[in-house]
Amino acid sequence: MTERLDKGRHWFDAVYGEGASHGLVAMQQGRAQDLARLGIEFNFGDIYSRPGLTLAQRELLSLASLVTIGGLEPQLRGHTRGAIRAGCSPTEVLETVIHVVQYCGFPKALNAIRVVTDELVELGVELPEPLGPN
Repeated sequence: MTERLDKGRHWFDAVYGEGASHGLVAMQQGRAQDLARLGIEFNFGDIYSRPGLTLAQRELLSLASLVTIGGLEPQLRGHTRGAIRAGCSPTEVLETVIHVVQYCGFPKALNAIRVVTDELVELGVELPEPLGPN
């Protein structure tokens, strides 16, 4: 279990920043710490650590999934930061949200793009210009 947790912490911190995995567990109380640790072990120790996709690709896929599910704004903000940290451009992040509109519909995509855009602005990255008339 320690190896799995260590692997998970490595990838979690790669996405969210140094020490973030310890912070996630520490902000929980009681058995909620177990759930946070299990999430780090499974999501990041088992899934993110698999070969075949780059961290940037994984972050774009995570964004696409969160947009289609909807209602997960804190995770959407976190994975927007993670995507930029992993080397994705603001265009790639925003185009990922635009791409999934065909699967999730305009309400979810419009809500998500607002959250993502706000997060990109907060990060201080330059937003790409619109392609069409506004």
